[in-house]
Amino acid sequence: MKAETPSALGYRMPAEWERHEGTWLSWPKNPLTFPDDVIAKVEDIYCQMIEALSWGEKVKVLVDDKSAAKRVESMLASTKTKIGNVSLLPIRSADVWIRDYGPTFIVHPSGKKAAVKWRFNAWGGKYDDLLADDSTGDDVVRESGVESFRPGIVLEGGSIDVNGAGSVLTTEQCLLNTNRNPELSR
Repeated sequence: MKAETPSALGYRMPAEWERHEGTWLSWPKNPLTFPDDVIAKVEDIYCQMIEALSWGEKVKVLVDDKSAAKRVESMLASTKTKIGNVSLLPIRSADVWIRDYGPTFIVHPSGKKAAVKWRFNAWGGKYDDLLADDSTGDDVVRESGVESFRPGIVLEGGSIDVNGAGSVLTTEQCLLNTNRNPELSR
């Protein structure tokens, strides 16, 4: 963990609407979330998302292993996906909500990128089967190859919204709940 904060070093979290290099996705497969009667439809929607995104940016998709990568490749082959912009990365994940367990990427005025890796505890310990996604976020940081900052607090990436100029919007219920960060105060 770095002694200096990203902000003190000149980094900032870009606003969601700012131009960005790519999108990270996690391929759906959790049978509790996507039972047999819906998984094919969900995979089709993911193929459509990847196809649409691939024409304007890089798309990095977490797949559990080489076998899953081959299967997804086969599914994408029947679309108009710009395959050169898609990376299928063998990183195990339990759930698709990578925004919550993955790192938050930040930028420096020099163009250098870094990552903030928050702790993820499966929404306050609500889903024991998804706790492993905290280490999935670590794997994403390693794969990205950028410097990382680890503030040591539990935060789901989807629980914040930033304006790119230093303001963040969140709720006490997410950030200060006793099942996430009991040691923090307002």
